[in-house]
Amino acid sequence: MPASNARSAETPQEVEFNPAFFTGNVADLSRYSRGNPVAPGVYPVELLVNGKKRGRFDVVFQAVPDSDIATPCFTTSSLDRAGVDTERVIQRLKEAGKGDFDDTDASSQCVPLAEAVPGSLASFNTADLQLDLSIPQIELRKEAAGYVDPSRWDNGINAGFVQYSLASYTTHQNNGSGDFSSAYLGLQSGFNVNGWRFRQWATASLQNRSPDAHWQSVALFAQHDVTALKSQLTIGDSSTSGDVFDSFNVRGVQLSSDDRMLPDSMRSYAPVVRGVADTNARIIVRQNNIIVAETSVPPGPFELSDLPATGYGGDLQVTIAESDGRQRTFLVPFASVPQLLRPGVSRFNLTTGVYRDTVLNNHPWVAQAVYQRGLTNLLTGYTGAQFAEGYWAGLVGVALNTPLGAFAFDVTAAGTNIPGVSGGRPGYSTRISYSKLVPGPNTNFSVAAYRYSTARFYSLHDAMYARYGSRDITGQYDYRTRSRLQLNINQPIGESSSFYIAGSSQNYWGASKGYDLQYQVGFNSAYKRVSYSLYAQRTRLQNSKISTQVGLNLTIPLGKVDSNEHRMFDYLTTNVARSSNGDSTIQATASGNTTGATPINYGVNASRIVAGDNRTVSAGGYAMYRAPFGTYNLNASISNQTRQAAFNADGAVVIHSGGVTLSPPLGQAFALVEAKGAEGGRIINGQGARIDGHGYAVVSSLTPYRVNTVALDPSDVPLDVELGNTSEEVVPRANSLVKVKIATTQGTPIFAEVMDREGKAMPMGAEVFDESEKSVGIVGQGGLAYLRGLEHEGKLLVRWGNRAAEQCVMPYMVPADDKADSSPHAGIVARIKLSCDPALVWSAPAKPVARRSAGAALVSSLR
Repeated sequence: MPASNARSAETPQEVEFNPAFFTGNVADLSRYSRGNPVAPGVYPVELLVNGKKRGRFDVVFQAVPDSDIATPCFTTSSLDRAGVDTERVIQRLKEAGKGDFDDTDASSQCVPLAEAVPGSLASFNTADLQLDLSIPQIELRKEAAGYVDPSRWDNGINAGFVQYSLASYTTHQNNGSGDFSSAYLGLQSGFNVNGWRFRQWATASLQNRSPDAHWQSVALFAQHDVTALKSQLTIGDSSTSGDVFDSFNVRGVQLSSDDRMLPDSMRSYAPVVRGVADTNARIIVRQNNIIVAETSVPPGPFELSDLPATGYGGDLQVTIAESDGRQRTFLVPFASVPQLLRPGVSRFNLTTGVYRDTVLNNHPWVAQAVYQRGLTNLLTGYTGAQFAEGYWAGLVGVALNTPLGAFAFDVTAAGTNIPGVSGGRPGYSTRISYSKLVPGPNTNFSVAAYRYSTARFYSLHDAMYARYGSRDITGQYDYRTRSRLQLNINQPIGESSSFYIAGSSQNYWGASKGYDLQYQVGFNSAYKRVSYSLYAQRTRLQNSKISTQVGLNLTIPLGKVDSNEHRMFDYLTTNVARSSNGDSTIQATASGNTTGATPINYGVNASRIVAGDNRTVSAGGYAMYRAPFGTYNLNASISNQTRQAAFNADGAVVIHSGGVTLSPPLGQAFALVEAKGAEGGRIINGQGARIDGHGYAVVSSLTPYRVNTVALDPSDVPLDVELGNTSEEVVPRANSLVKVKIATTQGTPIFAEVMDREGKAMPMGAEVFDESEKSVGIVGQGGLAYLRGLEHEGKLLVRWGNRAAEQCVMPYMVPADDKADSSPHAGIVARIKLSCDPALVWSAPAKPVARRSAGAALVSSLR
């Protein structure tokens, strides 16, 4: 029998329990004849719609006339949260004479689910407070894959934090040429108040050769979500994105779209697939012979607009499988460059403030506006403008998805006024990008880009240095980029090998013979358990000589594959490299790790380096410990020339209303878990985090604007602590601290033999209440009950029916010398006998509580 059964489309069929199936006395089970009764009221439920979680909400249960059950009813707001197309519901109820359902005060209007949405069902699990709705697909809103309702985005709690990064380094020269030591401290501090995030980044450094500490404030800003625009408002120090123009630092105001707020299927480019089905057909979409999407459509035109993005592309093969057996196949070109957006998706950036660069003598005013829009499957348009003192720039471009690959082309015009140097006519810069995944060999041209700039063209960075930089310090405006070529190619070979080429070439105005050149070719593969890679790279920086290096990397597992024996070292990694100037390196590292929830990674290494006339032979080791409250690294080495040691520590301190909690380094969003009394409990997938002595833990990294599950492992919780729930779903906003409260009840657990006045076992299914009128257990067979959350002594009420004669009061006391041990692995629970005492009177009748099924009672009594 299900744990609960509250149906909105039909009344549960009445059933009758046969007490003869149970041994001994049995409690009155008539209350379960129509499923588990649900009392009218408001319940905080976890809502599931067609098996998919929609969050935790309060839902009203209304009493069914002439019945002892209640069913859920819904407002327009709660239906909207469930993903229902509320416009259809409002129109349907208007036609039924309930036109006030769409009033602005709709929260007061509540109708049963079956009345609002015909053909729907609701099932309520009272044990887990889980409401599962089955709703016809046609009644649901069309939502993109990965969509999370913005109403679930959580600003989190008001709190503060300090994140630190500490590094120290020391080296000693054996020849007495001088010792060197340094220390560095990076601090990222901030606090969150009512959705605003205030942040400061600062660094401090100290060297033995410079007695004065150097303190620098890197950034100071406030940030807030603008949900309606899917964007972030930043006031203070920030950096622009480099999607259209080159990125730069600014102190001012920036409003920029945030792709993290978009559904997964809309964050990266993928084309819209359109077609026409003759029957109820299956639509199968393949890429590189792999099915990436499959759905069913009715006869007529269809459109698939939420395909998953799969890297830089590969043409899509679309198959329409008709219900009569016919199949039709066509291709949709798919290749992508970063500028391509899905049809209807936009990006924008508005920035104004002062240009930030510590090298400049002045910090001029600057402004930027950028807009990108996906127009069709084939076309994305983008444009932008920049303004500063003595500078302007305008850009227009298009990105194309074609059968030959994805192209992006843009032109930038810029005018720069440099006193005594330039002025008048503007300069121009053109850029073209290409991306293509070639079918068959699967050759991936992930990025191929070329830019050419005329002599009068200055980027914003070049112009700011030319106008305000010190020529003695920079001189950079004399060497502006003339042309630049980038290329990245990856070619898979077989199942475990690949070949790649990555390179760039760049030359400059003002440097007639100078150019930069760097490229790398490599081959990665494996033979049985040994992984290896071969590489060669060549580098030239302006007028310097060309340098070439070749190398080989080997990674060899140590020990047998099927052996469970723990080894001191797991892998041996070797690197051999040689340069064209005769320099060479031979290096080997053996690495391993300890077992446990917070393992220590460690290794030892040795190397021989030849650099010109210097030959260095060294040996060293390292260790890294990921603790629940931080990450710590230690390494040291000794050679024929030097001795060296270094230490790094990274972590955070979170300050909240409940106190101070230590944490590993924080991510884009994080959670504070409160579980009073559950000290030592491990957070599942929490990077080793455990509940501390004050009842808190920090989950240091969550994904913003996505559903994250934060769970506590009950196996490490003391036996005298009962968890009301072990997990919670949260949807944090970026940089927020959300709170997850795990309900706990502290008290002694006992096995009790519950007897009536005559010494006979209490009826199976009888419910036991404590003095706060809370249910603490149910009697199983033989009068045995497992009771949790009890005080050291007190009174209990046992009830097995609705009449006064079908309940009794019994005193209890947990023995002091019961060898009780609350540790989770003690395995010792006190066992006592309880008997009814006619002299005792219950001060107040027990309040109605959510009932559990007879099956749940039996499980509870025997666990």
